[in-house]
Amino acid sequence: MKKLYGLALIAAVGLLGCLKNNDVKQCTPKTVESEKAAMTKFAADSAINVTVDPSGLMYEVITPGTGATPTLTSTVTAKYVGRYVSTGQQFDASADGVSFPLGNVIQGWQLGIPKIKEGGKIKLIIPSSLAYGCAAARNPYTGQVTMPPDQVLYFFVELTKVQ
Repeated sequence: MKKLYGLALIAAVGLLGCLKNNDVKQCTPKTVESEKAAMTKFAADSAINVTVDPSGLMYEVITPGTGATPTLTSTVTAKYVGRYVSTGQQFDASADGVSFPLGNVIQGWQLGIPKIKEGGKIKLIIPSSLAYGCAAARNPYTGQVTMPPDQVLYFFVELTKVQ
């Protein structure tokens, strides 16, 4: 069950996006620049030696991997842990691995995961604009908030398979 929740959460932007309904207000996304200090502090406090992508994504390749390089059309299998940068609280994890089309997940994963190959490991610090943005992500069936707005996210990802 945890795997299904994890996949649903990771895929929320691609599948759910920022759902709009009558009680959800329009929002203005935060800029990467406005979140940079928090991202840099998290990296320093967590001893993450980051590289900064032009998009604002921060990452550290732990192990580059030796297998196939994923593309947006790839289906990937990954083990991961996701945390909020603001609190360090874990919001999701998949220790057994979960498979999904890379093109259907948050932009931070679309940009970060291709930086490694199958068998690789990477740490990603993703600004909210490359994650779920300024609108809360909601479960389409229950309406329950699955991701609060404006969250900078951290993921440790092990890419176990690329198809």
